[in-house]
Amino acid sequence: MRIVCLFLSIGIVLLSSCNLTFAKERITKKTTVTKKVVYKVFHWGPSFLNGASRLTTELNEIVRAPGATATISVFVKSMKSGEVLYTRNIHSPMTPASTLKVLTAEAALIYLGPQYRFATQLLTDAKDVKKGVLQGNLYIALSGDPTLTYNDLVNLLLALKSHHVSAISGNVYIDQTAYDQRVYGPGWDVKDKQYCYAAPISASIINRNCLAFKIEPAKLVGKSAQVVTYPKYFYPTIKNSVVTKNNRIKNCALHLTTTPDKVINVGGCMPKGPYAWGVSYVITDVNEYNRSLFKNLLIRLGVRVQGTVGFNTAPKRLSLISQHASEPLTTMINEMLKKSDNVIAGALFKKIGQLYSKKPGSWENGGLAVSQILAKHTGMKPAGLRAIDGSGISPQNVMSSAQMMQVLDYAFHHTATSAEFITALPVAGVDGTLKHRMGNIARKVRAKTGTISGVVSLAGYAISADNEPLAFVIIVNGPKGLSWQYRGMEDQIVTALTRYKR
Repeated sequence: MRIVCLFLSIGIVLLSSCNLTFAKERITKKTTVTKKVVYKVFHWGPSFLNGASRLTTELNEIVRAPGATATISVFVKSMKSGEVLYTRNIHSPMTPASTLKVLTAEAALIYLGPQYRFATQLLTDAKDVKKGVLQGNLYIALSGDPTLTYNDLVNLLLALKSHHVSAISGNVYIDQTAYDQRVYGPGWDVKDKQYCYAAPISASIINRNCLAFKIEPAKLVGKSAQVVTYPKYFYPTIKNSVVTKNNRIKNCALHLTTTPDKVINVGGCMPKGPYAWGVSYVITDVNEYNRSLFKNLLIRLGVRVQGTVGFNTAPKRLSLISQHASEPLTTMINEMLKKSDNVIAGALFKKIGQLYSKKPGSWENGGLAVSQILAKHTGMKPAGLRAIDGSGISPQNVMSSAQMMQVLDYAFHHTATSAEFITALPVAGVDGTLKHRMGNIARKVRAKTGTISGVVSLAGYAISADNEPLAFVIIVNGPKGLSWQYRGMEDQIVTALTRYKR
């Protein structure tokens, strides 16, 4: 009854009367298309689709609009009666894009639990502190927390000062063994890797393994622009050769390169004027970045290391100095689904694999764990499923609409986590990746979007004209450059679902 209350009381956004506690997705460039497709515009109002046969006719007409250039899979099912209302290619293997995060989210809620938190620990094998010197080694155990920040690490190491530690007699070891060293997902495009939405997924994710700074033009033409950094980040050395040009210059651009000794070079030009340019830089050499960060941080805290700063596995039975706990899983799931956060998805995918297999988290054991967990709990048939990165960035991910529907059906009816899952989905016309979509049926749809080149998908729940909750899956695999057309078709399908009436 909890789910019925969620949908039927006052829609699918305002949930307080039920007493419930509650991928950036890659965007492809739009290209010029010569073929023009015109869709019927549906309006929420008295024009209902009475009966399943009328709904089928309407959906068939919408699906036929893109022609034969795309493979389109659609599945619609009532969450109230269990009746299947519409199917099209539901067993066809499809590339799901970011709707794959639905599987990652539900597997994490089932296996890790809504209150699971990542732990980053400061440990030591020392027995005591003599005259301010820690008599042993210091270990920093990183767990793959996708929300860990530089400030979190500052607070973690401040515990040394509270123990009056001013020096370490041994070494400082960074433990990154929670996950393997394959930081990019199978099949990720080389171009993706230069953007922060596809940052490396390792046991060390600090500020999302992405640095932000800005370049401000000089007041005089011909002078060097200024690099402005932020205190919430640790930066490697940045060498700036950006020149301020006349503001009538139209071809100015910035160029980022990295030297073998990990210096960031920023070159190019920018126009004179009041506007700064924001810059994002992906940390590609995570190990060396970590080594520099912790060396610098210990110096800042006035803690001298007599040994070296390196990498090693933390032994068992060490003494805990301090610990940082992340926000609970429910908060991460909300961020992941609303904003289609790929870093959170990748980290959860590897964490599930690590704990399920009792081995360092990897793309392989993450995929196996998610598949087996969902098969066991949701009844999803795993044959043909290829969940290989948790986020949907890779075009090598494969699943069917039938498999996705099985997960959506279970997630809706599994009362232990249904509210946490459903409320994390973007709301049409309100928030997340659906904030600027389907304003004509705002608040009547919660769904996860998905977009990579040649792929557009949408999966979630809609409320019908007579307040019946419907689950739907739409996956389109077609020619590149037609994302706008496929999204228009999706919006029309979902709008039709909100007009459906028995």
